[in-house]
Amino acid sequence: MKKGLRILFAEDVAIHHLMAKQILLQEGIKFEPFLVEAKDTFLDALHNFKPDIVITDFMMPNFDGMEALKLTLAYDPLIPVIILTGSINEEVAVDCLRNGATNYVIKENLMRLPFAVKEAIEKKRALAEKTSALIALQESESRLSSITNAAGDAIIMMDNDGLISFWNPAAEKIFGFAEQEALGKDLHALIVPENHHLDFRQKFPLFQNTGKGSAVGKSLEMKALKKDRHLLNVSITLSAVLVKEKWHAVGIVRDITDRKHSEEELIAAKQRAEASDRLKTAFINNISHEVRTPLNGILGFSALIMQPDLPDEDKEQFFSIIKISSSRLLNTMASYMDISMIVSGNMEVQVKPFDLNQLLYTLRDQFQSMCAVKNLVFSLTIPEDYDICMLKSDPEFIRKAVTHLLDNAIKFTHHGEIRFGYSLKPGALELFVSDTGIGISLEIQPHIFEHFMQEESSITRDYEGSGLGLSIVSGLVTLLGGKLRLQSEKGIGSVFFFTIPYEKDLSGCDVPHDRIVSAPLIARPVILIAEDDESNYLLMVRLLRKASVTIIPAINGKEAVQKCHDHPELSLVIMDLKMPEMDGMEATREIKTFRKELPVIAVTAFAMSGDEKRALDAGCDDYIAKPVNQELLFSKLKLFGIIGG
Repeated sequence: MKKGLRILFAEDVAIHHLMAKQILLQEGIKFEPFLVEAKDTFLDALHNFKPDIVITDFMMPNFDGMEALKLTLAYDPLIPVIILTGSINEEVAVDCLRNGATNYVIKENLMRLPFAVKEAIEKKRALAEKTSALIALQESESRLSSITNAAGDAIIMMDNDGLISFWNPAAEKIFGFAEQEALGKDLHALIVPENHHLDFRQKFPLFQNTGKGSAVGKSLEMKALKKDRHLLNVSITLSAVLVKEKWHAVGIVRDITDRKHSEEELIAAKQRAEASDRLKTAFINNISHEVRTPLNGILGFSALIMQPDLPDEDKEQFFSIIKISSSRLLNTMASYMDISMIVSGNMEVQVKPFDLNQLLYTLRDQFQSMCAVKNLVFSLTIPEDYDICMLKSDPEFIRKAVTHLLDNAIKFTHHGEIRFGYSLKPGALELFVSDTGIGISLEIQPHIFEHFMQEESSITRDYEGSGLGLSIVSGLVTLLGGKLRLQSEKGIGSVFFFTIPYEKDLSGCDVPHDRIVSAPLIARPVILIAEDDESNYLLMVRLLRKASVTIIPAINGKEAVQKCHDHPELSLVIMDLKMPEMDGMEATREIKTFRKELPVIAVTAFAMSGDEKRALDAGCDDYIAKPVNQELLFSKLKLFGIIGG
């Protein structure tokens, strides 16, 4: 018995009180007594004495034991109350117990009092412990409920029959099923994809009987079904719980769809980067090959052609090889410049009206001999009633795009035919190049227009070229506002299509004329050549030797301006655009301020998209790209009356 037990006695007969105390002390119960006789002192003792137990006489003059019982329970329902009575009336005893008394003892049998006190204290302790445990359980359940409700992961419990017995708010959010929709439903039928159902039915009996399974105690990643039947990626940690001798499963499920998407993007980016590194390495190697190979022909046969007593037949052959190698090198460098401009976003569209049919006829004539060498049938298809098809677009972009497609078609076609042309579509004009060549596999077709992309690295070895043609075509078509598509079958051939925006009312626009249709022939033409590079100057002098012109040199733009002041007899200026002190464009602007009618032909080694427009905007009357072609140069001179037709 605990030390210092406080007992409140309500008794009006002193002898009965003394007898009760004595009996309790004889039984070894240590306590502190407090005796009251009236209601007010009883209430005061409850609040101030704070008894552990109340022993009250049933019959007292001022108030009875039943009232003391009610006052005690109202104050603290956990305080045991023992009723002492001199009556043996069973109805009284039952009435007391019914109203909350812990026990009752007949005064004639006070020896039962110590037992009743001990029993009451034990009951109180047990009740306190039970109450404490209940409060702890309620707090635990409250905390658990708070945790499960606040959890970002779904917490799902499945009973021994495979039915859902717990479904937290996160499960509602992730899967879309409200709690009332999920509880009691078959878990696997509700959220597990059908392709896993057979495996579950085969393994579930083992779990029902033993709580064991291939997924128990592990963290797995799998697909799950939402209410809208869309799939999502989840990770699930599964545990087995024994409830009333039956195995239940608790799963913690996390939606990892975003994480998986990020992982997949990261893996794809890594693969693209690795593929890009491999392709760029191959591309750099290809650059070396495509530059060195024609250079080898140019340098090697240039040395051989200088040998004394070389037969004229060999000289012609060597010169032809040098010319072909030079053309190949020039085309290679042009492709590298074009793809650089496209990738950097510096390629500019120069829109102007032009005759598409005339452009295609020129390309037909250009590629006819190449197809004839390989015995390929070559044809151009133009819609009927379109003798003149005027477009307002960039003719140079279209020429380059079709040229690259024709180059590829001829390169990869060994027998059969090549066709090209166009057809009219609603709001657009669609050009095509068709061949019966080696074709492109379905697997590679989605990537064939990517930069540095070729179907096989061996193609670089088997066929000459930079491998950038289709990338350039794709970039040019995009800049024109069109779309590029491909139809191809391995071993059968390919058809490339690209569109050009086309407005019907443009069909009536005027055919553009040359800037100068004809000019009177100048008797003694004098040409100023503004060129800072000595070898380029000497080449230009040699090219003009047959023109019977007088040449005045200028080594920079500033000197060119001054000599235009000093030589009023000048008939034409050939102006290099890149020179020290003052570039060709600035020099042209200054010359045009005091000699507006003096023709200026711009010459540049850049030859990039937009250079021609910038030169013309600066005041130049015409434009030639290096390396200078003698036939093209002479055609320009004819326009300005320097030489005769």
